Amino acid sequence: MSTQTVQDQTLEPSLGLQKISSWALIGMFVLMLAVAMSLAQTLLVPLVSAGVLAFMLGPWVTTLRKWGLPPSIFAAAVVFGALLIIHAAIVQGSTIAVDWVGRAPELLTSFSDKLRSAFGPAFSLERLQSTFARTGGGSLDAAAILQSTMNFLTPTIGELIVFLAALFFSLAGREELRRYLVFIFDDKETRLRTLRLLNNIERDLKSYMAVVAAINLVLAVIVAVTAFAVGLPNPLLWGIVAFALEFIPYVGPIAIYVALFLVGFATFGSLSQALVAPLILLVADTLEANVVSPSVIGRRLTLNPGLVFLGLVFWTWLWGPVGAILATPLLIAGTVTFSHVFPQHEINLPE
Repeated sequence: MSTQTVQDQTLEPSLGLQKISSWALIGMFVLMLAVAMSLAQTLLVPLVSAGVLAFMLGPWVTTLRKWGLPPSIFAAAVVFGALLIIHAAIVQGSTIAVDWVGRAPELLTSFSDKLRSAFGPAFSLERLQSTFARTGGGSLDAAAILQSTMNFLTPTIGELIVFLAALFFSLAGREELRRYLVFIFDDKETRLRTLRLLNNIERDLKSYMAVVAAINLVLAVIVAVTAFAVGLPNPLLWGIVAFALEFIPYVGPIAIYVALFLVGFATFGSLSQALVAPLILLVADTLEANVVSPSVIGRRLTLNPGLVFLGLVFWTWLWGPVGAILATPLLIAGTVTFSHVFPQHEINLPE
């Protein structure tokens, strides 16, 4: 046996151990990064949200700047519009919440009677509540549940201020930030690749926001009209909620179906009437997912459903409801970045 052969056989186990060590280090880094992102959630969530929205609105800054509008004016208008939307949502939501909390005893009694008449005595609200209490869940308190939900969904004042400030400065200083990111590299090819990367991320996120917002607006109109036609309370609010939740893949539509069914059943007491609105929205969502989105968005923004689901699970676990909203935009940005950092050349397979 030659000396070279002996050396090669000796090096093979060491190379294998080096690969295992490298993958172990990468895994530890990813785990530590996830822990750090979870601990810094209060700071990172508003900053990342502002960055994603700034990327989506970035092309508008360039277009309006060509028309003579300074980026700072556009940034101030966007922030002011966001404040108006938040104010309207808080005022309208608080009014409806106070009304529902005040009517909670009456609504619970009515809901219990309808459960009993539809499913029998075993499904009365009192029976379900006592069963829930025996399993350690405690008593059902509508006011406490509503308060916990509002506290969970409503961002803190500090996070809101950070988000609006980061959004303003990201839009107002967009050109300077892009110039810094491009010229931080010395190599001309790397600069061009960075510029193409930024342009492609902005283009894809803008396309995603425009198309999905238009589709969600149509679905919101369908929900509002359906709610009005079947007699559900606050049909306009149902449309607004549907528009917002449809941005969350999988979870958002399911939440709307459940909410429409529960409110419909509490309002009418009939399963057939309660199922009308959810079934209409289910048909609309099915047509949108299988016909509209593939033809409108096209192949360029078509994402792997498995990656979308995994991204939704990961970002929801990490950052909660805001992470669920950011999951698809972050996946788009990550996909574009990966395609530029690791370009895939077309390979012609033999026939």
